[in-house]
Amino acid sequence: MAISNFIWVGDQPVQAADFATGRDLRSALPNITGQFAIDIDDPEGGHLLVRDPLGVNKLFFAIGNDGAVDTSNYLIDLIRGGHSLKDIWSVPSGHSLRVIPRQESLELFKYSNLTFNEGSNDVRSMDEYAQRIREQMRETFYRLKQLLAGRPVFVTLSGGLDSTTIAVMAREYLGEFTAVTFSIDSGSGAAESSEDLRFARLVSMELGVPMETVLATPEEVESLLDVALLYGQDWRDFNVHCALVNAKIASYLQENLVVSQYMKPAILTGDTMNELMADYSPVTYRNKEYYSLPRLPAGRLRRFLVSGLDSGDREVGVFGHYGLDVIQPYAIFANAYTSLPARYVQSPGSKQRLVEKVMGDKIPAEIYARPKVRAQVGGSEEVGGTLAALADRGLDGESLRKRFSELLDCSAEDIRRLIHGGFYRFTSKYPVRNNK
Repeated sequence: MAISNFIWVGDQPVQAADFATGRDLRSALPNITGQFAIDIDDPEGGHLLVRDPLGVNKLFFAIGNDGAVDTSNYLIDLIRGGHSLKDIWSVPSGHSLRVIPRQESLELFKYSNLTFNEGSNDVRSMDEYAQRIREQMRETFYRLKQLLAGRPVFVTLSGGLDSTTIAVMAREYLGEFTAVTFSIDSGSGAAESSEDLRFARLVSMELGVPMETVLATPEEVESLLDVALLYGQDWRDFNVHCALVNAKIASYLQENLVVSQYMKPAILTGDTMNELMADYSPVTYRNKEYYSLPRLPAGRLRRFLVSGLDSGDREVGVFGHYGLDVIQPYAIFANAYTSLPARYVQSPGSKQRLVEKVMGDKIPAEIYARPKVRAQVGGSEEVGGTLAALADRGLDGESLRKRFSELLDCSAEDIRRLIHGGFYRFTSKYPVRNNK
């Protein structure tokens, strides 16, 4: 597997190799947490494949004509290995999949218990939920402190609430780290005046940590498009625009660091918080709406968004391509957020109020007051970032889908079937191989 796993059984960190057989792994599933995609030999001569509850790490498989099961974190690896996209399947997030080719059997089992609190009868206060989040956050960072001891640590920092919270916790538990922020360099000093850069600098100064500024011209953004598509494993504009930010950061870190397989840098990000709090809204640029969402109440929308994390690899997959490990702490203690009653995510400013109760004055007041900004948009008053860089070059959703299809050497119909309802295609029956 190309992507690193971060696994805990109970409070103990473990390696995938610690599970000698599929039987060992199955017995551990009730107590397993983290972000991982595991392929273990099954005692019956097959494979047991397991993927983390939110699907942070991707896991695909295909069965060859000889009955061999090939697995990878990346679709392109299996395609380059001789499989066509129509013969490749995903292990769904939060599931184990046992496949035994000689018996032509496949068993799909949902093991995770990520539940969403939709009930209106829950009378607990936001303070009580904030306390639970605070406890799980501390527990997660204590585990990360043990896991990452001695490793170089970076935090992607946009100066928004989500990344600032991760940075504050990293400073408290992990000690020294380097903040990394991204900005488009379109000339005339525009990069230096970007909102993300200003607020990221404020946070890094408050925390007393160094900051690396990663600048990219619009031309450089476009040059990274194939990487964002192939290793972000998606063509949908939101994920592609995010993946481009991470591709530039990852390429910068790879060029400026000595990356050792024994001491890989670890990148911490604030990703998944927006999904957990349903904190998304469409963006309009040049009279066109981007990032449209279904018209659902916030309580139901968060379920839809969190489930959709199964597909798209805008962070882990992209950084992994450059030999860098990514950890998404919010995903590790996601159940603390999904247990929030819907009423605590549905009103404007819900996330700010919750974060203030969880973090208090550890977050600078300027960050609480800052309007919501996405890294791929670049500002609260004027749309820029990677969205504008592609849109200004006529690279719209249809262009991205077409290029993705070309890179994977497949038809438009195969691409259409790859993702449905936010999930990569999967099967609950033993697959029949198609002729290429």
